[in-house]
Formats: sequence, C-alpha cells, structure tokens
Amino acid sequence: MSTYSENAITGRSNDLYTQLKLDLFHATEIKFLVSFVMESGVKLLIKDLKKKALEGVNIKILTGTYLGITEPQALYLLKKELGNQVDIRIFNDTSISFHPKAYFLKWDKEGVIFVGSSNMSRSALTNGLEWNYRLQKEKNNEDFQSFEENFDELYQNDSIPLTDEFLRKYASNWKKTIFSEKGHLSEIKVEEQNDKIAEEGEGYGVLVNENLPEPRGAQIEALYELGLAREEGIDRGLVVAATGVGKTYLAAFDTMDFKRVLFIAHRKEILNQTEITFRSLRPEISVGYFNQSEKETEKDLVLGSVQTLGKDEYLNEKYFKKDTFDYIVVDEFHHAAANSYRKIIEYFQPEFLLGLTATPYRMDNQDIFQYCDDNIIYEVDVKSAIDRDLLVPFKYYGVYDDTDYDNIERVGGKYKTEDLEKALSKGRRADLVLKHYQTLGKKRTIGFCSSINHAEFMAGYFNERGIPSAAVHSRGSEEDFVMDRDDALKALERGEIRVVFAVDVFNEGVDVPSLDCVMFLRPTESYTVFLQQLGRGLRKFQGKEYLTVLDFIGNFKSAHYIPLLLAGKNPMEAVNERKKSYITPEDLEYPEGCNVQFDFRLIDLFQEMKKRDPLRIRMKDEYYRLKAELGRRPKRMDLMEGTDLNHKHYLKKSYLDFLQEINELSAEEEAFLRTEAEKFLRELEKTSMSKSYKIPTIEPFTQKDEMRRQVSIEEVAESFMKFYKNHKLHQKDLNNKNHKNWETWDIEDFKKLAVKNPVHFLSKSSFFSYDEVNKVFSLKKELEPFLNETLKSHMKDILKLRKHEYFARRFKEED
Repeated sequence: MSTYSENAITGRSNDLYTQLKLDLFHATEIKFLVSFVMESGVKLLIKDLKKKALEGVNIKILTGTYLGITEPQALYLLKKELGNQVDIRIFNDTSISFHPKAYFLKWDKEGVIFVGSSNMSRSALTNGLEWNYRLQKEKNNEDFQSFEENFDELYQNDSIPLTDEFLRKYASNWKKTIFSEKGHLSEIKVEEQNDKIAEEGEGYGVLVNENLPEPRGAQIEALYELGLAREEGIDRGLVVAATGVGKTYLAAFDTMDFKRVLFIAHRKEILNQTEITFRSLRPEISVGYFNQSEKETEKDLVLGSVQTLGKDEYLNEKYFKKDTFDYIVVDEFHHAAANSYRKIIEYFQPEFLLGLTATPYRMDNQDIFQYCDDNIIYEVDVKSAIDRDLLVPFKYYGVYDDTDYDNIERVGGKYKTEDLEKALSKGRRADLVLKHYQTLGKKRTIGFCSSINHAEFMAGYFNERGIPSAAVHSRGSEEDFVMDRDDALKALERGEIRVVFAVDVFNEGVDVPSLDCVMFLRPTESYTVFLQQLGRGLRKFQGKEYLTVLDFIGNFKSAHYIPLLLAGKNPMEAVNERKKSYITPEDLEYPEGCNVQFDFRLIDLFQEMKKRDPLRIRMKDEYYRLKAELGRRPKRMDLMEGTDLNHKHYLKKSYLDFLQEINELSAEEEAFLRTEAEKFLRELEKTSMSKSYKIPTIEPFTQKDEMRRQVSIEEVAESFMKFYKNHKLHQKDLNNKNHKNWETWDIEDFKKLAVKNPVHFLSKSSFFSYDEVNKVFSLKKELEPFLNETLKSHMKDILKLRKHEYFARRFKEED
C-alpha cells in the first residue's frame, strides 16, 4: 500500500492542478517556468490567472519554443486573456535544450515551488502520469532561493518579451511536430474526443461550459488579431482561412459583444448552417432571414441572401438604416466585387465588417481587397492548416495528359468552353482517367469537369464500365445517372455510387467530410477554384487518413503553377532568386505528411511552359487583364488591389517607365519623361516613411481644383489635423510619448509638428522647400511647367497607394 504525501504529487488521482489551485488562492506573486505550453493547459489555468491578475498579483511566465512543441494558439490565448497585466517571456538561448517545469507561488513570508515533469498542458496538469514535488519555502528556504534566483536570471538575461510580432512569426512557421504527436499522445486523445463532440456543422470549437462551444486552435489566434485590429481603429478586414478551419464559428465568436449582426451569403445551405452555429453560442439570440420569401429586418441576427438583399428596392431607409447593424459578416468574400455584394457593402455602415474567404488570390477576385481596405487581419492557408493538423494531408498524383491545349481557342483569357469540352470528352482521354481511378481511387470521389456535357460524358463512361457514378449540374436532363446535388451526396455517403462528376456546384458551401478522392479533369485556370476543389476533400473525418488527388495535366497555360499552389506559394511571385527562375517541383516544401508525385514527362512540360512565362510577360498580361476588367488604364492602386504580382514590380524604376515600355503613355505623360516631373513622381513612389506624416503634408498641393506649387503652412496643419483626428487608424503614429495628449491639440500644435518633422525632412529633398519668413511650403520652381491635371492625378494615385501600403494590416508580412 502506497504512503500518501501532500508534497509528492504522482499524477492520476493525485494531480498537480488540484494542488496548484489551492496555493494559487493565497498567492500574491506567481512565476511559471515551463518548457512548453499547450492550448488545453492554458484553458485550464487561464481563469485562475486572470482572477489573480485583476487582483494586482505580479505574474511572470517564462516558456520556450524548443522543438516547436509550444502551440502558437496557447501563446495567443495567454496574451489575449492576460494582456499587459502579465509579463510573458520566451526563452531565447537556442544553443541549449530547454526542459524545466516549475511553478512558483508566494504569499506573505511563505511560498511553494512545484518542481517536476508537468508542462502546461491539460493531461500533464490533471490525469497524466507526471511526478512533481511541492517544495515549501519555510522548510527549504535555501533550495527555494536557489531555484528562484535561477528563474530571475533566466528571465532577465535569457529571454525576450512575447510581442505581437514574435507571435505572428512563430504562428506563420509553426507545424505540429512528431514530438507533439507522439510524445504527448494522451493529450491528443483528449483533443480528439473534443473534436468528436464538436462535429456538428463547421464546429471547430470544443464544447465546454455547459455545452457552449469555445474557440480553439487558429480561431484563438484570429480572434486576438481581430480584437487588436479594432483597437488600432480598423473597421473592416479580411480573414483568409482554409476550408475546414471553422470560419463560421470564428465569425460567431467575434460577434459576441455586438448587438445586431448581418450575415451575408449566396447559398441557403450556408445561411442555414450559420443559424445553427450562432444558436450554439447564443441560444437566446433572435434570428431572421432576408431572402426571396422572408423579409425579417428586426432580429438580432439577420441572415441575408445576397441575391435578395443586394437589390435596390431593399437597400433603403424603408427596410434598413445605414447603421442598422453593428457587425456585418460577408461569407465567401472573394465574390465581393460582384455588383450585388458591392451594393450591400457600400450601403451599410457597421462598426465592423468582416470578410471571410478561403481563397485570397487577387487575380481571380478582381479588386475585392479595396472593400476591406486591404486589411488581411489573419491568414491560415491550406498548407498551414495541414501543417498544424487542422486538415488531413493529401497524396497528389500529377498524371500526364497529351491533350494539346495549343489547339484550343482562348476567349477573354479562358479556353473556349465548346472546344475544351470536345477535347476532353474523348474515349482515349476517359480511358486515361479510368485507368488511374481504378489504380488509385478511393471510396468516395468527386471529379471536377469542364462543362455539363463533359460531366455527363464521364458519368456515362464510368457507369458503362461498372463503376456506379452520377453527373451533377444545374441543368435538367433525362439521363438516369444525372442527379440532384443533395441526392448524389447521400448516395455517395451510402456507397450506392462511387463517383460524382460535377460542374462548379461543389466549389463552395457544400461540406463532404467523408470525401477521400478528388479528380481534376479540366485545366486549372483559376488559383481560387483549384484550392476550393482541393479543399472539398481535406476535412477531417473518422477513419480518413489522407485525401487522394488525381490531376490530369496537359500543356494548358498555367500548368506549371500547380506545384507552387500545392506548396502554398503565390504562383505569380514564387521565384528562386539564385536561379532567377521558378522553383522546380523537387525544390518545394509541401505540407506536412503530404506526398506529391508528377509524371516525369510533366517535369519537362513545366520547364517548357515556364520559358513562355517570364516576369515581364506576366506583368504585361496582368496589366492588360486589369485594363479589360476596369475599362480604363490601371492606376498604381489598381495594381496593388487587383493582381497577385507584387505591385512594386511595376514601380521598379517608375510606373511611367513601365507605361512607356508598353506604349501606354498619353502625350502629356510623354512630355514628363527625362524631366523633373518624372524624377518627382519617382521620388514620391519611393520616399521612405517611418511615419505617415509625409502623406498629409503633401496632399494640400492636390486638394484644390488646380494643381498648386505653393501652400501655406496653415493649410498643411489643417490637412495634418484632419488626417489624424478623423481616422482612428492613422492616430497610432501620434500615440507615443512624444505627443502626449495630442487629442487636445489645436491648429497651432499641428503646425509645430508639421514644421518640425515632415516639412523639415521633405525640404532636404530636391523637390520641396519651406520659406520660414512667409510660412509657405513649396514645390521647387523647376516643376512649375508640369503643374497640370495629369501630374495631379499621378500624385493623388501615389499618395493613395502609399497610405494603403502604410496602414494595410497583414497577419503574414509579405516578402
């Protein structure tokens, strides 16, 4: 029979958390030293720590990132809940391993340390087999002092603060390691049980607190970033999250403190699921629908069909005031450029607008980023989601297809549907698909086709060869194997059919967690569609270890981008700088646990396709694509918002230089070349800005009907005051120790700041000067011959671009 000791804690029924909680009650000083923290452990302790922090208790937490076991969402949760009340630091001596586990609690003249094997995870603190010893200060003062002095030394000399910048970098690069998977198996089993509880809907949340879900994983990180963005004055932004991460739950969590919410979507399935999700968090919430048959406007949550709500007859004071809703969620935000979406977004004036999308690529999405002010607040793409074990990995097989796409006509940048359909609906090509399906296919498969006729051809071909299949599309048909989408999914689930051949009806709004195989049977012309279709099969499902992907690839225009998409790269930007060419498939890092195989003939094909696609050609193609969409010549801001190429490529020398290269300059702009006007515009494009002060200083030159060479310092001060007082986001540049109480400043205070800083520094350049006697800020006289509407237009475009560059908020910084 074992002897019981209140100081020897051996786990199981004698757990550390129970003992720790008793001593936490008295503590007036707390120090935690753990080699790693996990979400489950933080959730267990966070309420106790938050309570002590509110009592004014001094709390210090020192942890590490050794071997990548610490979960980024655990750090986010600590920072979100404890904020600046607790000093959290990261051990940063990478030359040695970091394995300590100690919990210091002090009160009055007493104190204890729990030293042993328990890190900050639920299993380690509760039901895991962990040994810890409770060392009392009054009985072992010398040992206590030694431990504490060592903690203080590590804290002061070998650690760094847990900053937002550190969090973002760590989260962006983190992946679930073999150590967290195998070294803490009991932890994962607990999490898996929680996953099962939360299977309903998107449900990426753990059911706790009397069956109310709470955020988990990437949702914790996104919620922290959303809160931080609002504190900085951002009133709209975009969250990019792969399908399956739980965007609807994220939106529901983030709206908890807002009274009236509008959720916009284009499919009834999404709106119906949204009601279930919101009610699981807020059972008392009143819910109404605004669609073709229902027109409820007074509920706490209004679920709006974009097809109905986007009509002019409903976007008016009779139905909705502009500020009716405190919070608006726009699902599938990549549709925002569509007229119906745009009308809704531009009409309402909520406190905050959240766009949700799994597909961030601009070239597919026109200029949607302008509708969220270019604020990508949080991003977890497919690669990151797989790396973090939020989605299943894939086994990808790139199959060589000898279809000659050079012989297929392209219209408006896309292959002509009728010609593509004929080329793909051939028995020899169908034989290729069938052969690989029979070898590699799984139980439940979707094949993505180019057209309705192509889908029916493939379904008939498979059925004739003994593989039960169905075609699903939007047109009526007398064929026996053509099925309604919902019926086809049920038949697929029951095993009555094995393959569904579909046309654009499974890209969005349909969840098929059990899907274990997808076939790409058409060219990948859209990055967005490629990722949507891949994402259909990546959801976790009991017994599903991976998704099989069969991609049939010929010499279509964007074929060589596929390896980059699979590796989570931006195809327009991913370049091997050493070779000055695209990275080869074998050089890429694919998501954790994924296997990618290309037919050796495809490797040669990709190399050939790359030769046709150098950067300058891509730049021109993107420019002319945007020009066709806009119906006018793209401005610098259009390039920033409308293409996946980095807009800075177009400004490498200057935008005028690029426009000259492609013969797109007007006669007036031609006159700017090799003059002070061209040099001036180039200076504006490239001038450094550690603060945003230069923007409101230069803007007065362009704010009257005619372009001016001189403005009074009073006008500069007025521009300065308006710029900062009227926009909370801009104010972060004034919220520092040098500008205390700036909110109370009058025009004279802004005048002093303008003269001292931006006017002073701009006057050192070749194009500005300040007359201190007459209090006049001027452009240099050499620019006078060029002060026309054309120069003014370029200046306004550049200033708008620089403002967006400066204030656009991105979770992941661009390279």
